[in-house]
Amino acid sequence: MVRPLVLNFHERPLTQVKLNAEGDLLLTSAKDGFACLSRVSDGERIGMYKISETVGSKASAVFSIDMTKNAAYVVTASADGTVCIFEALTGVEVCKDNLQGAVRFAQWNQKPLYQNKLCVCVDKFANRTPAKIVVYEFHPKRKKLEEMISIDEELPMKATQAHWGPFDKILISIHEEGTVHVWDAVSGSALNSFEGHQSAITSLQFSPNMEMMVTSSKDHKVKLWRTDTFDCIKSYDADRPLNDAAISPLYTDSHNVRYHIITGGGQEARDVTTTALKGKFETLIFHMVFEEELGSIKGHFGPINTLAVMPNGLGFVTGGEDGNVRINMFDADYLHNKRLE
Repeated sequence: MVRPLVLNFHERPLTQVKLNAEGDLLLTSAKDGFACLSRVSDGERIGMYKISETVGSKASAVFSIDMTKNAAYVVTASADGTVCIFEALTGVEVCKDNLQGAVRFAQWNQKPLYQNKLCVCVDKFANRTPAKIVVYEFHPKRKKLEEMISIDEELPMKATQAHWGPFDKILISIHEEGTVHVWDAVSGSALNSFEGHQSAITSLQFSPNMEMMVTSSKDHKVKLWRTDTFDCIKSYDADRPLNDAAISPLYTDSHNVRYHIITGGGQEARDVTTTALKGKFETLIFHMVFEEELGSIKGHFGPINTLAVMPNGLGFVTGGEDGNVRINMFDADYLHNKRLE
């Protein structure tokens, strides 16, 4: 492992790290109310996305961030109920909407050149609005977000994340009760639901071809699923709560194949003194097929909240409860060590 780049842009815990399609730009969001854009090569911050505030308001935690594949627009989701669209490379605010309840997650649809839709997860707000999943259509020329569907009455409990599935035909939501729900992306009707984990599901990420997805959970497990049948293929056991997991894109590489699942988490600070876990803040690498732990990488001084694997598979980025972002690059030994295949 090459010495990592450590970025100290944020003063509070990270909520999401995200790489653009080429893997040369890094998006970060945190509970300090800021969202940043940085270069992966040297870690230099290019700029920040700042939501315009009303009189007397303060910066609110930014829970999620995403960029279109052509690097034209960025979306942020915030605790104050705001969904905001920015020009990605200038930071100029294009438009926004307020959904009252905290917006936990936002994601552009996946179809290249036609990324004009957003899916967001919203918490319940007092007794005024229920928890819901909302799909928007974005009109850049009119600088407007238009609500297409809202999944609320059928939603059994609030969703922590909702992702676009293969070909943008379905939405897949994860929940604190350990369940996974599948929705029609056009009508919003329920298609499927199943118990994914015994405890809160903390993240969902897809393989590059979206034939598989991986979920992490507070139940100390990561699970690998097929996206056509939603059968669980593999399960990986850790000794700590897990907050995020990703599939290495090198599992399909013909020259440097690496069947790896990368995951991270850790015991929360309030529980460290009362358990034998002593934090456990390392990044873990599991073998995708054999389900065994291959190694761990130290670095953070608190739980890893979020991670993203580079599109070329040669590194990964982690964001922690300690407010640090770490850009980790694999060395030559990672690609040539037969034990790691």
